[in-house]
Amino acid sequence: MARVVLLSATPEDDQTDFNLAPLQEARKCAELDRFHVHSLTNDPDAADLIVFVEFYGGGWYFERVRRHPLVRRHREKCFLFCSNPLVIPFLPGVYSGVERRWATSRTRPGFYLGRTKNEFTTYTRPGQELPYLFSFMGCVRNAEVRAKLSTLRHPRSFFQNTAQDFDRILDRKMDRRERLDYDRRYAELTKASKFVLCPRGLSPSSIRLFETMRMGRVPVILADAWARPLGPSWDRFAIQVPEKDFAQVPRILEEREPHAVEMSELARAEWERWFSEEVLFHHLVELCLDIQRNRKIPESLARWTAYLHFLQPFHFRRLLGSAFRAVSPGGRRAAAEPQRCPQ
Repeated sequence: MARVVLLSATPEDDQTDFNLAPLQEARKCAELDRFHVHSLTNDPDAADLIVFVEFYGGGWYFERVRRHPLVRRHREKCFLFCSNPLVIPFLPGVYSGVERRWATSRTRPGFYLGRTKNEFTTYTRPGQELPYLFSFMGCVRNAEVRAKLSTLRHPRSFFQNTAQDFDRILDRKMDRRERLDYDRRYAELTKASKFVLCPRGLSPSSIRLFETMRMGRVPVILADAWARPLGPSWDRFAIQVPEKDFAQVPRILEEREPHAVEMSELARAEWERWFSEEVLFHHLVELCLDIQRNRKIPESLARWTAYLHFLQPFHFRRLLGSAFRAVSPGGRRAAAEPQRCPQ
């Protein structure tokens, strides 16, 4: 049994519902936890784990987390949960946005907490007579494979590029009524489909994968760099297609169509077992404990390997940009403010 501190390094003047949403949901999951094995504590000295649950309030590169007094005092029991794209795992923990090639013994593939909840992503029983063999509704410019998938043609497919809606959501120009309508259309399309395309976006992982499982449909994963979260029997209910073979998707799904109902039911069952609110806290703690138990190198030394991520073009360019802003007039304040990356 582990005693766990859940917290965020988000500063008081930025503690909005937006930035604290992952932490709030993690605490809610702890309250709903059906395992009753691990518990929360407010005492970091007595805790077995200290888990920072972050969105963007901790800094783009988790500067506020890395400088946090608890990290400096209890480094070996500090962990980080984050489902943002394009992250660097400066702390050991659970990340959905780390590419498989960059995964190490310090990280575990993750899931999502604190994202905007779509109230329409409820479960409906799958059926043989659904109108669409496969579908996709989302922004195509976030990844090359999405644009390629938009060229597919099939008499029972539906594909909608929502780039304009996506921009309005990011710019907060979509009012509540419009957003509810968007969420409803997205959920209704998923439920009307036997298979749902889940290509990578900015991150190898995609929240639509977990939403598809929640609604009880078969996810079709096109994300070569994606690292599978531990636990679910992915091969039994999901279909993973190499990105280069995107043109084969219609044929593959026609061949798997007789098994769609069975796979859909299993997808929902695996979501309930591994990703529902009643189990997420337990599995998050277990993943952190697994990292801790299998640690071969002290975290005080192992943490430096994370800086190799700055060799990636995106992070290298951004690091240079941050350095430039830091020395330019009025740039210090801007450089210190976390920037929100579109999903």
